[in-house]
Amino acid sequence: METFIQHVFFGLAVGATYALVALGFSMQFRAMNLINFSHGESCMIGAFIGLLFYVFLKLPLWLSWIITMATCGVLGVIIEFLAIRPVYNAPLLSPFIVTIGLSMIFRQVSNILSEATAYKFPPTLGESPVTFGGLSIIPEQCWVLGMAIVLIYGFEQYLKKTRTGKAMRAAAQDPHTASLMGIDVLRMKSLVYALSTMLAGAAGILFAPLVFVTFDMGLWMGIKGFICATIGGMGNIPGAIIGGFILGLLEQFETSYISSLYKDVISFCILIGVIALRPRGLLGGSGREKV
Repeated sequence: METFIQHVFFGLAVGATYALVALGFSMQFRAMNLINFSHGESCMIGAFIGLLFYVFLKLPLWLSWIITMATCGVLGVIIEFLAIRPVYNAPLLSPFIVTIGLSMIFRQVSNILSEATAYKFPPTLGESPVTFGGLSIIPEQCWVLGMAIVLIYGFEQYLKKTRTGKAMRAAAQDPHTASLMGIDVLRMKSLVYALSTMLAGAAGILFAPLVFVTFDMGLWMGIKGFICATIGGMGNIPGAIIGGFILGLLEQFETSYISSLYKDVISFCILIGVIALRPRGLLGGSGREKV
C-alpha cells in the first residue's frame, strides 16, 4: 500500500505539470480557435530561462520564477502579434502549419544555444525521501504538486473574479457580441496567448527538476499536454486539469507495474481511443467556429 501511495503521489505531481500545459491548449482553442503545436516549446523555454537565472546567475528562486513567467508572457505577446494574428482569418490549415514551423524554429535555436547539452535543474526542496509512518515522500514532488495547484487556482480565480478575466471569457464565448460591448477582442486573444505561455513556462520550471533540461523536452511536453486537453475535452478548462492528472497517474502506474518502454505508446492509445469513442472528451469540448 505504501508503494501504491508513492506512485499515486508521483503521478499526481507529473500530472499537475501536464495539466498546466493542457490549460494552455484549451485556452487557446476556446478563445482563438487555435491548436498550437508550438505550445510545448514554451515549457522548454521556461525551463531554460529558469536554469539561466537560478543556476547560472544565482538569483533567488522566487525572482527567477517572476523573471521566467514575465519573459514567457512577453514572448507570447510577440509571437501572437507577429506569427499568429496574421493567420486568424486564413484557412484552418494555415495556423496549423505556422505553429509547427514555430515549434521547429524554437527547438533548433535552443539546440544551437545549448549545444545539445542536457542540464540538471537542482531540486527546490531536495531529493532525499522523507518518511512518514512507512511512507516515503520526495519533497520535490510536494513542491511540484503544490505550486501547480496554486497556479491553477490562481488562474481560475483570475478568470472568474477580475474584469479582464471576464472580458477574456466573453470574447471566447461570443467575439461579435463582446466587440459590440466595447471589448477589444484582439487584445483579449493576445492576453490569452500570453497567459497560456506563462503557464507553460511555469510548467517547464516545475518539471525540470524531475527530468533533465534539454532542447527537445518541449516536444513531449506539448504532446502530453495536447493528449490531456483532448481527454478532458478541447476547450474545456476543468477537463484539461482532470485530463492532466489522469494521464500522469496512468503513466506512473504503467511505468511501475508494466514497463516504462510502453509509456508513450499507451498515451497515444488513450488519445486514439478518446478520439474514436468520445471525440468531445470526457467533459465535452467547447469550441466555436472560426471568425
